Amino acid sequence: MEENNSVHVHFAHANGFPAGSYRKLFGELNDEYDLFALEKFGHSNRFPISKNWRNQTQELIEHIESTQRKPVYAVGHSFGGVVSYMAVCTRPDLFSGLIMLDPPMVTGLTRLFFGGAKGTSLIDKLTPAGKTVNRCRRWDKDQDLVAYFQARALFKTMDKECIADYVSSVTEIVDDKIHLNFKPEVEANIFRNVPHDIPRYYGKLTCPALLVTGEHTMVCTERRIRPFIRANRLAHKVFAGGGHMFPLESPIETAALINQTIEGWRRK
Repeated sequence: MEENNSVHVHFAHANGFPAGSYRKLFGELNDEYDLFALEKFGHSNRFPISKNWRNQTQELIEHIESTQRKPVYAVGHSFGGVVSYMAVCTRPDLFSGLIMLDPPMVTGLTRLFFGGAKGTSLIDKLTPAGKTVNRCRRWDKDQDLVAYFQARALFKTMDKECIADYVSSVTEIVDDKIHLNFKPEVEANIFRNVPHDIPRYYGKLTCPALLVTGEHTMVCTERRIRPFIRANRLAHKVFAGGGHMFPLESPIETAALINQTIEGWRRK
C-alpha cells in the first residue's frame, strides 16, 4: 500500500472529445484521486500532429512533467489509450500503471497496409478522417446540439449527460453562432497518423497494465489486439454490452472499473 494517500491519475481523451466530455465519469472516481487531464490534444503549436503520434506522446509526457511530482496512473480512451501506452513505454519513470479503454491498435499485417496508405487519399477511407473534414462546424445559437448529436450514429448509445458535457466542451459562441473549438483539421490529421509502428514499443512496458475492450467494439477487435496483448503480457477485460465509446455510454460503470483496478494495484 502506498504511504501517501494521494493518488495521481491522468486521463487522455478520445480523438475529437475534449476531456470535459468525461465529466460524469470523472465525478465517479475515488475522491482521494488527484485527477488531471489535457483538455485538447493536438491544438498546441509546439506539438503539431506528427507521424505515428510521436508529438502527441511528447505532449502528454511534458504535460505530466510540468504538473506532477510523483508517478501517475495513466488512463486513456481510444486515441488517448494509445498515446498513454506510448508515453508509458517511453518514460516509465513517470507512471505507476496504465489502463487503456478500447485503443485503436494497428497490428499484424494490417500495419503494412496502413503504412502504405498514409500520405494517400486511401487513409481517409480507412479511418474516419474523410468524414471528419466535412463535418458541420457551425450552428445557430439557439439550436439544440444535444438533440442534434444524439441523432447521429456515434452518439445514439451514449449517456445523455455525457453528450451534454461533450457539447459544452467542444463548442463556443463566436459572432452569435455556435462553433466547434476542436478543429476538424486536427481531428482528421490525428486519424490519418494512427500509429502503424506499435511493435517498436514491445518489451518496454514495465508497470501494471490493463486493456479494456467493448464487447461490441468495431475498433479494438480480437484480431487486432491479440498480438498486442501477447507482446505486452497484458491483463484484458471485456466491458459487457459496450461499444468503442463505452466510457461515454456507461460512465459510472467505467469509473467503477478504473477505481477497482487502481485500488487492486495499490494493495499489491
